[in-house]
Order: sequence, then structure tokens, then C-alpha cells
Amino acid sequence: MENLEKLQAFLKTPKNIVITTHQKPDGDAMGSSLALYNYLIEFGHTIRIITPTEFPAYFQYLPKCDEVWNYLENPRLSQIAIEAADIIFCLDFNDLSRVDPLNNYIEKNEKAKLVLIDHHLFPKVNADWVLHDVKACSTCELVYRFLEMFDTNYTPTQSVAECIYTGILTDTASFSNGATNKKALEITAHLLDCGLNIIYVQEQLNQNGREEKLRFLGHALYRNMIIKEDIGIGIIVVDKKDAYRFNLQTGDTEGLVNYPLTIKNVKVAILLKQEPKIIKLSFRSKGDYSVEKICREHFEGGGHRNASGGRSFSTVGETIEKIISIFEKENLV
Repeated sequence: MENLEKLQAFLKTPKNIVITTHQKPDGDAMGSSLALYNYLIEFGHTIRIITPTEFPAYFQYLPKCDEVWNYLENPRLSQIAIEAADIIFCLDFNDLSRVDPLNNYIEKNEKAKLVLIDHHLFPKVNADWVLHDVKACSTCELVYRFLEMFDTNYTPTQSVAECIYTGILTDTASFSNGATNKKALEITAHLLDCGLNIIYVQEQLNQNGREEKLRFLGHALYRNMIIKEDIGIGIIVVDKKDAYRFNLQTGDTEGLVNYPLTIKNVKVAILLKQEPKIIKLSFRSKGDYSVEKICREHFEGGGHRNASGGRSFSTVGETIEKIISIFEKENLV
């Protein structure tokens, strides 16, 4: 991060700070935002975390999660906080369109400094300070590195440790996907020395669900999964009827896309989630195969090599046909 000393000087006196992250925030978005909050709040700043949309209820265990504002529930107060901000931290997104409609208010605040901390490809945020590394396992890794640089004597508190570990754990799929790197393991080892209780975090994330979610998972895998081993792909569909039948809540489909990858000859897994006006697509892949390229070229999306997203304006059936057509030409097997 260039000109770090200027940021350090800027934050030596109390400031109005806004921390924001992408729509439908995941573990890395929530973890990185709350890790930074729990660090900065000790220095007398006025801080508000604002998410553009709701976030999964199972992240309520994260320290100070009750301080997070969902813009959809607090639109006017969120606008006022952004208008008053001296500095805005943009975490876990590469384009202000990812925080719509907050981007409109951020762009109007011409006095606020911007800090971008992110690991996605092709950053487009015109920030005053940038910490960007596509090789980082998560934005939580980058927040940890930021705190190391910002305060060379800093030792993570248990609160900060829980937040950072949550982001690393979820973005690496419990240290099992291509995002896992040496730094992720080193950070986790250090966080253990700082008082991190990994069992507690694992229980909150993976053993704290609802019966409806578990029944939905069985239904999705039995009824709505398409496996095409001959072209190396697996597809799971979540339609509006299932969302209603199983009372799906934000975050209930998190991780579902990974299940087809447990099959030996499946190299790419795709989740189709039907929403009111579009179909949201999540892609995951094994090894060196880049689904980011597929999402960028065919589905108006992007992300990482092994984990990307996109969207389709066609029907579910037409979208499935398009996906199959694309991968029939990819020679995955």
C-alpha cells in the first residue's frame, strides 16, 4: 500500500468512518468489515458498517455484528452516515456497482477519502489508498496484512481473530480450494496464539442451522442436480418454488454449489438461482481451470479463477442449455 504514512497520519485524530462491502455479503465480506471495525473503534473514531443488502443471520456470532446497518432497513440513516464520512473503506469488491445503491452516495461525497482492500480481478475503484492482491486467499488475509503494516506492534484481539478466521475459512472452503495458500495457514496459526477458538467458529458456521435448510439441501441434491460427467460439469438449480417451499433465507444456498465437485469426473460446478428478474449463477472449479473467464465472456460476471459468478436473463432451461453448449466445447475430460 503506497503512502501508508499519510493514512496513518489521517487516522491519528477521530474521524467519521464508513466501512462497506458487496451485496449479499458472505463470510469474507462480513469478517473483513468487522475485523477492521473492531480494530479502529479502539481509537475513538465514529464508525458505521453499512451493507447494501441483508446478510445471513448465522454471522450474528461475529463480534459487534449488531453494529452493522443493512441499507434496505436503514436507508436514510445510511445516506446520512455516508454523506458525513471523512473516509470510506471499500472491502471485498472491485467495482462500486457491487454496492449499489450505496455507490450513488459514495460518489457524491467528494470530500471523503477512499480505501480499497480487495482480492478480485480488475479493480475499478478510484481509491486514495489501495491494498489489492489477487493471490490473497481472502480479503480477510489482506485486512490482517493491512493491520500488520498499519500498526507494527499490533497483536490481534480475540474479536479481530474470530472475524479474520471466518473470512479465511469461508473463502478457502475450509482450506480445501485453490484459494488456500501458505499465508492463510500462517495467519490461522498466529490467530490461535492470540486466543482464537476455532471450534467455536466452526460450530457457529456449520452446526447452527435450521431444519428447513437441511431438508432443502437434500431436495436440491436429489431432485435438482444435473450431472454431465461426459463434459465434466454438475449443475444445481434453485427455483422460486423451492425458495418458497423451504422458506429460504439469505445465505441458505452458501456452499451448495460445491457438492457436484465431490464427484470424480466433475471439474466445474454451477449453481443456478432463480430470482425475480434474473438467474444468478455461481461457478466453482477444480485445479487450474478458470471459471472467471467463462463468467466474464458469457454471463456478464467475473471473480476468481476457481470461484466466479454471473447472471442470465434467459429462462432456467435456456440457461442450462447455454451452459452445456459452452462446456461441450471446453474439453474438460
